[in-house]
Amino acid sequence: MALVSGMDYCAYSHHAAMLERTGLDWLIAVYETYLDDSGTNAQSEIAIAACYVSTEPGWRNFVKEWNAASTEEGFEKFHMAEFVAKNDQGHKPWCEWDVAKKTRVYKRLATIINENKRIGVACAIPKAVYDAVPLRIRKHWGMEHYTYAVRMCLMRIAEWRAKSLISQPMQYVFDWEDSWTPKYKEISGLMGGVHEKLKPMFGLDSGGFMFQRKQVYKPLQAADILAWQMNNHMRKIYPNGENEENLPKVLHEGFRQLRQDQEMDLGFFTETNMQAWITKIEAFEAENGVLYPDETESV
Repeated sequence: MALVSGMDYCAYSHHAAMLERTGLDWLIAVYETYLDDSGTNAQSEIAIAACYVSTEPGWRNFVKEWNAASTEEGFEKFHMAEFVAKNDQGHKPWCEWDVAKKTRVYKRLATIINENKRIGVACAIPKAVYDAVPLRIRKHWGMEHYTYAVRMCLMRIAEWRAKSLISQPMQYVFDWEDSWTPKYKEISGLMGGVHEKLKPMFGLDSGGFMFQRKQVYKPLQAADILAWQMNNHMRKIYPNGENEENLPKVLHEGFRQLRQDQEMDLGFFTETNMQAWITKIEAFEAENGVLYPDETESV
């Protein structure tokens, strides 16, 4: 599936006893979404939010197969950035593997992801483009680039739920953040601040959200892979986007394995897209009143 550029891309809950997925008691939802980020460090020009959605049984089977791969191949927690790093950086066990083993193990993990997920969603936000959005708007939509990317992923998930006639609850699991970080505060505010009437769109009427660690909640490792591949790909195609002629030259084989013949929703924002969004907001405000007051500029 080619990336789409633009804004148009742009009561069931109980505690289970010692689920195989985590070995811990936790809240079950019919659907579970695991989200991770890439490029949120200060050196990166593009921020990514990526996630995979599946049913609880799908993730249970995922963890069973992932754990088998981990034991048989000899690794504990899969981290894509360390996996692809040069051997002289010393990230074990990856630095001790030859190319043939890395290729085989990655293909095995990609197959586990593809066979157990329902949909993959990712959104790329060029930081300079978002930073040019008026402050009063960013204060509402998220000062963190990742927060805005998560918002866009949530909208795509809501559309997918509606199209697929899914009304069951959904549990959202984010990679671990300490409670004092800006990312934690903004994501918590975003997820906890959804209007009651809108919660069913996202499955939050009976579901919820949490922050967990990748080594315990294994599907977060799948989201890590998708986030890294999306970031790697964006650095090759931005700002012009994909085209069928050049795609075979720039598409990483690992990304192809996650995308080919799979249900994926991948998108990014350009300066033109973002300006069109701002223009729509300003046109709405001109007719209906200010949504985001100017006085926030001085805060």
